[in-house]
Amino acid sequence: MLTISADGYIRLTAAEFGTMNFIHLISGLDEDSPPFPEESAASTAISGYTEWLSGGEPKLSIGWDWVMDVSAGKVRFNRIGEPRSNCMLVDAEQHDLGHVASNVALGRLVDTLPWQEEVERQIAMRYGQLS
Repeated sequence: MLTISADGYIRLTAAEFGTMNFIHLISGLDEDSPPFPEESAASTAISGYTEWLSGGEPKLSIGWDWVMDVSAGKVRFNRIGEPRSNCMLVDAEQHDLGHVASNVALGRLVDTLPWQEEVERQIAMRYGQLS
């Protein structure tokens, strides 16, 4: 049974994380873009964020940033950076992997989730059609 520790983390193994069902909470576009000189061309990137919640109690929250890639002729979302979460992954002996190792492992787990279609749908609904 999952519980919230005194430090706010929910501790579980990567295998336990892999069995959880996540529900989309919110996705959005980053609205701050760096300025560029008016007299020059600039490559641009569309980036954003997404946040998901586990279905059970206590709620496990995981969010990450993404960038939109259209280089292959269709929209694709790629995770960038490590996820943010109230989850601390532990090893088989229930020892914390640590913040950095846990986030790297969570990133690999996120990459196995089918999140791109839901993010694309949410962004299209919120901001208008993408394709």
